[in-house]
Amino acid sequence: MANQTPKSNPATANEPAKVAEREETKDDEIEVTWREEEPAHYILEIQSLTFLWEILSKPQVRGYESSAFEACDYKWSLILDPEFENGDLYLSLYLRNMDIQHLGHNRKIDALINFFVYHHGMNRYITIRDGKVKRFSAEKDKSGFSRLMLLTKFIDWLNPQENTCKFGVEVFVVKTGSLNHEVGQNPEKEKGECCSILDLHLRDNPVTWPIHNFSNSSEPRSFKFSIGSYVWELQLYPIGVPEVKRKYLSIYLHLQNSKEFESGDKLHVQWRLQIKSNRPRNPRRGESEYDPTKPRTGNAWFSRSQSCWGFPYFMKLADLKQTPGLIDNDAFTVEAEFNSIYVIQDLGPEPHAANLH
Repeated sequence: MANQTPKSNPATANEPAKVAEREETKDDEIEVTWREEEPAHYILEIQSLTFLWEILSKPQVRGYESSAFEACDYKWSLILDPEFENGDLYLSLYLRNMDIQHLGHNRKIDALINFFVYHHGMNRYITIRDGKVKRFSAEKDKSGFSRLMLLTKFIDWLNPQENTCKFGVEVFVVKTGSLNHEVGQNPEKEKGECCSILDLHLRDNPVTWPIHNFSNSSEPRSFKFSIGSYVWELQLYPIGVPEVKRKYLSIYLHLQNSKEFESGDKLHVQWRLQIKSNRPRNPRRGESEYDPTKPRTGNAWFSRSQSCWGFPYFMKLADLKQTPGLIDNDAFTVEAEFNSIYVIQDLGPEPHAANLH
């Protein structure tokens, strides 16, 4: 077992944003318009601006890729990607074709793409497109607009009272020079997903797990607890998992009821794990200096197919036994603190029908 690891100014209230240089497209070739109708094929709704900032600004998270959705007989995913230029952080939007790698090396798919960003103040969508046919192949399975807008300005542009943002996409596959769906028609809505944050009650967080008679057994131990409607289990390996060769303590977090998830549902968990010490930390110890009492932090996705994530090399067994304040009478306490749990739910064929809080 091992670690398992989402230039232009925004539009004003009365005119859409001008779009900076982006993939294979010049500024004067971009068409940016307003529209009241929702995107026909996919909507990604993020009901926490904090989550949006974290998935785009933290290097360990590296953006966000949606679950698969179907349009024009192919599977696609919408990607929110951070990109840096001259020290500034920009928001980029891409569309990935998830079938192209399985259709043969010489297979190509040509498509027109419309991206959407919802403007709360105008209660309308900004539609971004360039009218060019994008080619997807085994060598290039995604296409879109890089450096769509400065991320800090985009966050300021949103309504903080709403604390939500929506992105969307429409894709029209071109076959033998004709469109599967003519532009202007409203194809049947396929699906969407919604991101919300789980309310973490103080009575449930942090979770403490007392370990007694530690040296008496090398067998794995477990501790079950609930947060919201989710059942979790901490798994502790006193002599580590096989790969650490009896030199480290290994600890994992397991989502017990992951099999109840729908295929597109998933959780993003940010948490801290530590062995509690009965002695204060040394304030003179530098941040880069190794400290066995320092909490370990994790950012992990959990889903129906991925239910376990953790630290095989959590702490050297020698440090656990020799560091003052960790073990007392062959006992110690594991503490798991959950900073945030984001819930991503599949909305089914009507992406606008559900509204999670």
